[in-house]
Amino acid sequence: MIHNYLKIAFRNLVKNKVYSFINIGGLAVGMAVVILIALFVHDEYNYDRFHPNFNQIYRVTENQKQSDGNHLVAVTPSPLATALKNDFSEIDQTVRIGQWSGLLQGNGKNLEPDRILIVDQSLFDVFDFPLVIGSPKSVFNNPDEVVITEKSAEFFFGEDWNKKDILGTALVLNSTDKLSLKLVGVVKNMPTNSHIQADIFLPFKFVEKYDEWSQKWNSNNYHTYLKINNKTTLATFEKKIAGYLKKYETGTETVLGLQPLSTIYLESKFDFQTDWGKRSDIFYVYLFITVGLIVLLIAVFNFINLSTAHATQRVKEVGVRKTIGAGRGNLIYQFLLEASLVVVLAVVIALIITNQLLPVLNELSDKTLVIPIYTSGFWAILVFFSISITLLSGFYPAFVLSSYQPAKVLKGFFTINTGKYFRQSLVVGQFTLSIILIVSTFVIFRQLTFMQNKSLGFDKEHLLYVKLKGNLKQNAVIFKNEVAKIAGVESVSTTTNNLVNVANSSNIEWEGQPPKDEFSITQMNIDPDFVRTVGAKLVAGRNFLAAMPTDTSDKMGVYLINETAAKRMGWTPEKALGKKVKFWGFEGNIIGVLKDFHFRPLSEEINPFIFRNRPKEFYFNLLIKTKSNQVPQFLASLSALYKKYEPDYPLSYGFVNQDLDRQYKNEQRTGQIVFIFSALAILISCMGLYGLVMFTTQLRIKEIGVRKVLGASIGNIMALLSKDFLKLILLACTAAFPLGYWLMNTWLQDFKYRLEIGWEVFIGVGVLVVLVTLFTISWQSFKAALMNPVNSLKTE
Repeated sequence: MIHNYLKIAFRNLVKNKVYSFINIGGLAVGMAVVILIALFVHDEYNYDRFHPNFNQIYRVTENQKQSDGNHLVAVTPSPLATALKNDFSEIDQTVRIGQWSGLLQGNGKNLEPDRILIVDQSLFDVFDFPLVIGSPKSVFNNPDEVVITEKSAEFFFGEDWNKKDILGTALVLNSTDKLSLKLVGVVKNMPTNSHIQADIFLPFKFVEKYDEWSQKWNSNNYHTYLKINNKTTLATFEKKIAGYLKKYETGTETVLGLQPLSTIYLESKFDFQTDWGKRSDIFYVYLFITVGLIVLLIAVFNFINLSTAHATQRVKEVGVRKTIGAGRGNLIYQFLLEASLVVVLAVVIALIITNQLLPVLNELSDKTLVIPIYTSGFWAILVFFSISITLLSGFYPAFVLSSYQPAKVLKGFFTINTGKYFRQSLVVGQFTLSIILIVSTFVIFRQLTFMQNKSLGFDKEHLLYVKLKGNLKQNAVIFKNEVAKIAGVESVSTTTNNLVNVANSSNIEWEGQPPKDEFSITQMNIDPDFVRTVGAKLVAGRNFLAAMPTDTSDKMGVYLINETAAKRMGWTPEKALGKKVKFWGFEGNIIGVLKDFHFRPLSEEINPFIFRNRPKEFYFNLLIKTKSNQVPQFLASLSALYKKYEPDYPLSYGFVNQDLDRQYKNEQRTGQIVFIFSALAILISCMGLYGLVMFTTQLRIKEIGVRKVLGASIGNIMALLSKDFLKLILLACTAAFPLGYWLMNTWLQDFKYRLEIGWEVFIGVGVLVVLVTLFTISWQSFKAALMNPVNSLKTE
């Protein structure tokens, strides 16, 4: 019997090729999208959850009260970890993590790691970063020790490093000085789903020996992690430590908090760039989940709609089969088997599509996702989903049509309007969801274009930065003068930052400062050529002058500030000139005010900025304005010159405009992914619409024949078949536009500088959807209008 049911099912699929293609193809594409998004979301949520007892590990945060409001930061003082461990029995272990930089040299090779971390020995006990060579208790007992990853070990000692006796090898860290280190361990490469990433680990005893300043209570430089016992609740313990800093810093209003390890990757938004490591944003996870659900609903609506529409054409078949003895159970079984066959075929095709699209998603998201074919949970969810879709799509023909009395069915009790409003509501629903996606795509791309084209207040084009390393930090001025002689260079400036994302701030005192009025100001050490090189504008006063001794004094100097800083201190740009300020303990007068420019992402407001000119201090960057037609030649000459002055470190450079655009990587990625899924959603909706037009045309074929006999033109017939669907699309636009506006307006709230969602977005989307709809239904309508009325009326 099953054999006969399957034979009938396959016959129906083959007989209705277009219907089968649309139904199976639409569901397969929708399921593929859902699987792709599910893999992405699952990977995002699983960050840092591979550590044993990850739900007992927390990072300590600070909520700092400053004069301009509260600031949440992820860094804490160095002594905090030890103090907390001694004072609270709820804490099992603590780990401090800080950052370092430098060049690691050994075995005749030089490695400039992407990240060097300063860590406590307890890192290897609290976190699941297993040592391949060495043990947690045998490493970091002395300050001049180093642990490297497998990748770094391969770099220094070759692919067969694990077959060599490399422990005890001397490595040299070329940072401020050349320091000899002893290799005491090799740790497995950091898992990709860890927010902590590093190539080199140095012991905390290293900074205790070489960096005394960072060990003070008023120096926040480290991430502090706590592992608390499983009997302690987060809320209770967080209350206990909230005001703990008052014990060591009298009068402080800073409040300590705890951030669960599992939320760090997705839910970290801290001020002053105090967070580091791999980060994403929970908003985009929610957005992708929403997009996945929308595409899924569209695919399911489409599938159910076409299934029920096609089922109505089999009413007489049901009547005949019941007349010759088929029971209701037989019919239910037949229809459910047919639905399950379609779903199974769709699942198989969906997995093939998923496998083909995974490389594209991996490239966009910078991941290495794979289909978890060996995971039972994946197949269990897929089976559950398949059964659910089968029941939803097969319910109508299986349970409703099979219940009709054959005599009534064969007499025409079932009319063409049966189920009409149900199908129309599904069309409106799926197009409403599709239009929301299109609106979202339009707004995201317009905001990205706005940010990339917005004037930043300085000339970012053909502006190149070079990182100064090693000896070049103290020989920056000499190197700058040599670079200025290279062909293709318009101007060069020595600075401490590259203008891509400046976040180095300290408190400032100023003339006429009200009591208890404090704020942090971003700072940079520059030279007189900075203003010309970056194209900044002076709104009052003058620039630094190299020939004027007071402009380069390390004791009593002068400063430039931006407009925001002048306003914050209560002055107009003109009145700020000559005013005294005190910064980092040095008094000086303001000699000029620069027009505000953006030195942080456009998601943040422009902050107060102060510039000093102290050539004896270290510089960390060169900013170089180049001629657009000579960049390749310039880079070749720059590389040779750099190697002459700094043979150990590799040349590191970048273009400011490109790095500024990369700040919006999450938004760019989101826009691309949403665009692709929006296109697929519209494709699925249009496939369903095309199928419904075929169905409607077939039901009204005799009506069309009569109208043609009575004189209706091709245009009249096309308009007749199109207007009902266009009404549904316009209704979908009416429902989708407010929802799309609300969703995107919520997203835009994260940007301090953003565009307004204007009426032109919705007009553009509306016109696009109507044109796509007309294109979808026009061919079928045109074919129906051309049909010979004799063929459709000859049976009457």
